[in-house]
Amino acid sequence: MAQLLEETVGTPNPSVTLTIGSEVLGEERRIYVQLPVGYDRSEQVYPVLLVLDGEWLFELARSHVQFYSEFAAMGVEIPKMIVVGIENLDRDRDYVPTPDPGTEVQFPTAGEAGRFLEFLRNELFPFLETNYRAAANRTAVGWSFGGLCALYAAVAMPELFQAYLCMGPSVWWDDDLVVKQFGKTAFDRPTRMVITLGSDEEGGPVYVSTKRLLANLEANPIEGLAVTHFEFDGVGHGGGVPLAFSRGLRALFPRYRMQVGNDTTLEKVEAYYKTLSEAWRFDVRPTPWVLQTLAAKLWDAGRKCDAIEALDWYIARNPNEPLPHGSRGKYLMWQGRREAALAELKTALDLELTQPVPCGVYLGSFYEWIAEAEKLPVERP
Repeated sequence: MAQLLEETVGTPNPSVTLTIGSEVLGEERRIYVQLPVGYDRSEQVYPVLLVLDGEWLFELARSHVQFYSEFAAMGVEIPKMIVVGIENLDRDRDYVPTPDPGTEVQFPTAGEAGRFLEFLRNELFPFLETNYRAAANRTAVGWSFGGLCALYAAVAMPELFQAYLCMGPSVWWDDDLVVKQFGKTAFDRPTRMVITLGSDEEGGPVYVSTKRLLANLEANPIEGLAVTHFEFDGVGHGGGVPLAFSRGLRALFPRYRMQVGNDTTLEKVEAYYKTLSEAWRFDVRPTPWVLQTLAAKLWDAGRKCDAIEALDWYIARNPNEPLPHGSRGKYLMWQGRREAALAELKTALDLELTQPVPCGVYLGSFYEWIAEAEKLPVERP
């Protein structure tokens, strides 16, 4: 027999839907906001992933961001982000930069993408930065006309975004307008762009025009702009979208997960993420697994104090993550430090139990280590 658990469909960390009034657009717009797990327990400022066609793509976007940024057991590969989706009222109007130039007009409302970008710059982003810990570091995600809008943002207001995921963009619009505009654009800071296509689009206007754009950017590289292109076999204009999220998001944040070797030190970790922070222009923090791996290598090398110091460094910056506390407690237990180990392990257990969905593997380890630590002899004062 089925049982109704809750009336609202959501996740352990549900998104919210808001309405924002816009003087620029002269209307109200619905937006969806997904905050990272742990947002309420941290003071961290997070970059923003802005998703056009929100009613279609927001769920895909937030699920991919959560999977690749929060499920550490699977290997975190991108930073945590605030995901924001905008629901459409008139996508032709908002995403297309110029009126329909055809003799037979198919898109009569097209041509106001510039005004839509003003809404983002003057109203939506200030709203997000006032009401959330949102960094002025943003990634635009768009598909088809939305991809055209993202490309147009890059050439019309390059300060708005630092990264772009353009999926099957409608570059063909107005005789390849954006291709011509890229030749007049300068980027005053490093900008990353991923452009994707499906192989089954070959021969169509999206495919042909996007290939022209890619060829133009390759022949005339723009300083500060790094472009990556993916073409997915066996899918068409819409079928490549999930693949674009999976490959594209990871390509936009390359090297986020530092590879830890036997010669890695805490100082090298700090320098590595400082360099990423300067390049990406927000506070890029290492994943817990980077410090977990470093601590394990240091411990195995006999550098036990350095191993615990590495975890201390991470915990000081991320005090509410359970796994580093658990590892620190384990190492203290192996040193025979009963009371300190128990305190750390119980902190890890309490933190894990506050997670939206506690990890059974972590809980099992914490209970096991607590039981093991309790067998240690009581330390004499």
